[in-house]
Amino acid sequence: MSVYVTVGSTGFDKLVQTVSGKDFLQALSSQGFRRLVVQYGASAGEFEPPTTRSDTYGMSIESFDYTSWPSQLIEQADLIISHAGTGSILEALHSGTPAIVVVNHELMNDHQSEIAHELASSGYVAVAEPATLVDAIARSTYTGLLPYPAADPRPIGEIIDEETLQVFS
Repeated sequence: MSVYVTVGSTGFDKLVQTVSGKDFLQALSSQGFRRLVVQYGASAGEFEPPTTRSDTYGMSIESFDYTSWPSQLIEQADLIISHAGTGSILEALHSGTPAIVVVNHELMNDHQSEIAHELASSGYVAVAEPATLVDAIARSTYTGLLPYPAADPRPIGEIIDEETLQVFS
């Protein structure tokens, strides 16, 4: 089983430090995961995974700063661990892959908290902090999440017309 971690277009030092730690790798391994792919963005200097097989608990680890093919990595993943950026969350939700969303409270007035907690309260994602991520993995908080509803494929104009007619009828 595979885990894809993404910090998006910026950096998220605390998340990257957490996912390169032995405790995190042990938690993943104990849940049956064998492959970890980390997109660390601007936090390259913070990604320092162990180098011995025993310290990685047998996990295969791949890492890079940015990619032009995130959808391929998302499709291959059995679990997505993402920063709480709206674009990354939506990519995970639309893929149908369980996701743990990690809020970066230090980024732009903590703007990620609201969407992350709203989606978690609706049962679509699990939410963690860098300090609670290992526990979230160990407790399998990502299991039993609800599928995110499919988008309405109609053009936005049709939807606005329909809603307008309902309001004024």
